[in-house]
Amino acid sequence: PFRRVCCKVLQSSVTESFVAIVIMLNFVLICMETDGQAQRPDRSSSAPPVWASCLMDVCYLCYVVELGLRIIVEQRMLLKSRWNIMDISIVVLGFFEYLLKWFGSGLTGLGI
Repeated sequence: PFRRVCCKVLQSSVTESFVAIVIMLNFVLICMETDGQAQRPDRSSSAPPVWASCLMDVCYLCYVVELGLRIIVEQRMLLKSRWNIMDISIVVLGFFEYLLKWFGSGLTGLGI
């Protein structure tokens, strides 16, 4: 059924290659964002370009979809792998980052 299809998708070499490319793209985007913030430490103009933010959002969405597939496929065995725990941590921390972006505009005095 659906779980078997998800398993085939998740374990395919195309999916593994796609996720590797997404990880490398995300790494490059984070480096660009960090470099931009280092060059403009006044923080008022350190926001990354819109296209870079959109690509980072797409990367995060790919991580969420991959984790969702892993939850469907591995179910109770999910937490037995340290890689899965790291993936869960990345998605949860990313979610909190988005919450701070959306609702934390009043937290600028805290340096966030």
